[in-house]
Amino acid sequence: MLAPGDPAIDRFSTGLWTGTFTMPAAPREVPVYCPVIVTAPLYFPLLVGRSATFNGLVDAPFSSMDGWAGRRDGEEPAEAGRPIGKAATQFGDGRTNWGSYYVVGSVDGTLQFIARVAANRSWKAKVSKVVAGSWSFQLVTYASAAAASRDVGRIPVGAAWLQAERPGDVRHYWTVSYVESPPQFSDVVLDGSGPFVVRGTLNGFTATRGRSCKILVTSEADGEYAWALADAVPGVFTISRGFPFGGRIRLRLVELRDGCAVRVLGQVWAEENAAAGASCFPDLRIEYRSLTTGMPGAPDSVVPARRDRTWSVRLAPKGVGRVSLVDVNTQRICGEYTMPSGLIRSFIVPAADSGQRPIKDVYYDAFNDTCFLYDQAVALIALLQLGERAAARRLVDALLTVQNADGSFPFANQQATLSAHEAGIIRNGAQSWVCYALLIADQPPYRDWFAERPLGAALAGLDYALDYVNAKGLVDGGRGRIVDGVLEPDYVVPWWSTEHNIDLWWALDLAHRLYGSGSVGYAARADSLKAALLQDGLGWDAATGLFWQGGIVSNGVNKPDGMRALDTHSWGAVLLEKWGLGAEAAASLARAGEHYAVTDPATGLRGFTTFISLDGYPPDTITSPWYEGSLGVVIALRNQQPAKATELLGKLVLAQNPDGSYPYALRDDPVNEIHTFPCVIAPAWNVLAWSGPGTSYPRIVWT
Repeated sequence: MLAPGDPAIDRFSTGLWTGTFTMPAAPREVPVYCPVIVTAPLYFPLLVGRSATFNGLVDAPFSSMDGWAGRRDGEEPAEAGRPIGKAATQFGDGRTNWGSYYVVGSVDGTLQFIARVAANRSWKAKVSKVVAGSWSFQLVTYASAAAASRDVGRIPVGAAWLQAERPGDVRHYWTVSYVESPPQFSDVVLDGSGPFVVRGTLNGFTATRGRSCKILVTSEADGEYAWALADAVPGVFTISRGFPFGGRIRLRLVELRDGCAVRVLGQVWAEENAAAGASCFPDLRIEYRSLTTGMPGAPDSVVPARRDRTWSVRLAPKGVGRVSLVDVNTQRICGEYTMPSGLIRSFIVPAADSGQRPIKDVYYDAFNDTCFLYDQAVALIALLQLGERAAARRLVDALLTVQNADGSFPFANQQATLSAHEAGIIRNGAQSWVCYALLIADQPPYRDWFAERPLGAALAGLDYALDYVNAKGLVDGGRGRIVDGVLEPDYVVPWWSTEHNIDLWWALDLAHRLYGSGSVGYAARADSLKAALLQDGLGWDAATGLFWQGGIVSNGVNKPDGMRALDTHSWGAVLLEKWGLGAEAAASLARAGEHYAVTDPATGLRGFTTFISLDGYPPDTITSPWYEGSLGVVIALRNQQPAKATELLGKLVLAQNPDGSYPYALRDDPVNEIHTFPCVIAPAWNVLAWSGPGTSYPRIVWT
């Protein structure tokens, strides 16, 4: 693991960033070392009968990166550092060709998928229906393209990744123990004057019977590229080519079967480590990346790992930085540390709960480090309410950083990088909440907290959302979706949501009150939304005196979805009262209390559930206290019944975790993808619920 020396270092820091690291775990006999790295699903065993998307990497020496396949001895590349690639030469041919590699996924020996390893060492596969049994992942190659196409004559590479040896959270197995192997190369000299020459001594080795060995020379720039594959004979060697190195040189002794590398023997020789001498490990290094402004994938700085376990890298360019302890031979990450970005993780996903499947069309695998922008907005308002200047400053800065050039905000973002996981997925509810939070932050009590005034970002965001107003005057859902792991950024969401339009109304109303309507006409836009939401058969159902959940406007005609949810009752009640419709607000809250208030049988804990089958959700919907929504009911009650609001809050806090978080819900609802993960959104609402009537704190939200 890596530790920073100065906890004050952040994305605005310059100069040296220093720290220490500890060595990877001591060697273990079990599990056996494997070149396959699984990064998702996060948790094994998998849920039988459900789909699963697999992602992973393989060790660098066994990757068919550009330049590692199709290179023949003596071939000149079409351009410096790039190989001549022909489909017929992308497999081992018993002579000098580097192989192409595949990951074979099986359950109890029965094949489930074969995924080709891509140029960047990654592999991916999707299984539509997981079967019962124990998974294994084996790296393989083939002697020819024909063999690969027929899946005959698999050549296994290393040991398999076995679920039986590695159950649970797969992140525990992304890294491996470190053993300093005996030097395989010595007295290496590089001559880059042209012709380009590598000279040195190859120390003795013992190859497996029936296999040959080669010296693999790679040149590392943004990735590792094959420079030469030469005969391996112990003693002095000279390798000469007519094209330049193009980057840092690596020497490996690889063992081949049918022309395909299946094992690396001994220690890799790395140019920068060798130059550092005995003070550094020969095959470990520290990589620094600026995750905000650096080139994706390539480290901004690389230094050998010192034997005294200290490290130092220069922070240039500025931004959220990450340092990694990396095995030079395999490019496995043995440990890393990332600067805080300012964004707040939305969930803590316990090891027993995977969070591994795409949910609907906007979620994705491995959302353990995901920051949903709606959560960030509510958390920002809570930080402003609490007077937490430093945290609010970091969060506002991060929100301004992730905003797209067109004024939109991504639906979700990775915590560490500030680069949007899917910048093409926009939902106008989250968009409106971020704009509303930034408008609150721009008010005089808070404005001087921030290095950059958030007003411009808020108004640009409102302009973006207003582009989605449909023929009936309501704002539609947004754009973008993910289908089978593929982003469709041009997809236009066809539906509108009452909740989204409530969110946008508050933001438009606040913009008008703070700055006037100007050329955009915030007041008129807000009035238009209000009229549409209250129109019978559109947002409003006059027969019941309630908001619909949403609908679809097509060819100028609206079709309500015929459904309702807790938020249309509670958030709707707050807005109805704001509009002077107190009786309608009281009726909405009364119905929520009648149909959505629940008591958990096992614990006796009380709250309000998310969805009910009476209001259009599946009959097997699980009703259980949902704390984000229940705390929203508290805010709605405070306007009319402050004492009852305080009473409800007293019941809800009984479920609060010792660390201040709440479970998202008390029980899992698989039908509607509701989980019990500890979350940030509920404690943020908790802060806001203890403000306003019946408390000693003035409310800053929904005023």
